[in-house]
Amino acid sequence: MSDYVIIDAHVHTYQTRQVGLQAKQGNAITDYAGTIDELLPIMEKANISRAVMVNMLPLAEMKKAAVDRLPENLSQAQRDDALKEIDTRMLGRLERRNAWTCNLARENPNLIPFINLDPLQDETTMTAELIDKVNNHGAKGIKLHPGAQWFYPDDRRLWPAYRTAQEMGLPVIFHAGRFVSPETFSRPKNFVEVLESFPELTLVMAHIGLGNEDEAVSLTKDFPNLVFDCSAIIGNVTLDGDLTEERLTSLTREVGVERVMFGSDFPWYDPADSVARLLRLDFSEEERRLLLAENAIRIYKL
Repeated sequence: MSDYVIIDAHVHTYQTRQVGLQAKQGNAITDYAGTIDELLPIMEKANISRAVMVNMLPLAEMKKAAVDRLPENLSQAQRDDALKEIDTRMLGRLERRNAWTCNLARENPNLIPFINLDPLQDETTMTAELIDKVNNHGAKGIKLHPGAQWFYPDDRRLWPAYRTAQEMGLPVIFHAGRFVSPETFSRPKNFVEVLESFPELTLVMAHIGLGNEDEAVSLTKDFPNLVFDCSAIIGNVTLDGDLTEERLTSLTREVGVERVMFGSDFPWYDPADSVARLLRLDFSEEERRLLLAENAIRIYKL
């Protein structure tokens, strides 16, 4: 497709097609489900040399569903025991999901694993999971999704993760901007306290704050540790909508071309289509090289 080195800094992978389609919740932009058998041929087609997996689990929603299924006639003691068992089960699922992501990257060296943490973890469990997956399983960073995980970025329960990531020099990528419900969790303005409290932390706002782009732009002057990827937002460009190709180009320049990484948000969007769209945008050769790979290599230390 192109002669550029290309790194997709934002993909999601799933163990089976069924699980991936369930995660997409009926999204019909593509028929992809996020399996490795789908991703690898797409990467070859689009000349994508490496892809960063930013997998996560919506534990808060999963926990609520489990709690809602508890019998109503439980005693308080029985209910307390059942709630503890649910928490243990949820944390086990998170750890297995992280292990699967790391194992998939070990089997496919062109894939880069980020792991998911969650406010359900206590400080000891959270930091132990992070250190283990980085030191022993090759994880390169953390993925958090405030909207899907039901927390605000400045939730103090996440402070141990931010502190440890800052100490270890690990990037943390967040979903930022519009989300189905509740939308307010992921707004860029909610990241200010995190950025102020952890000035050496590389904080990545995915999607350039899709739907709240002006808030994202307003933060760039004060926080040099803030960077972005263009996943999803590049797939939402329309000829006659609010986000045209011209607007995406100018938005990228407003936040700083050197601060934006290419990403697709596979399987929600087709990486090949996203690459083709970026190459149509009015960037210089040097800017394209930065966006397509060089920024990701520097920011993610690849």
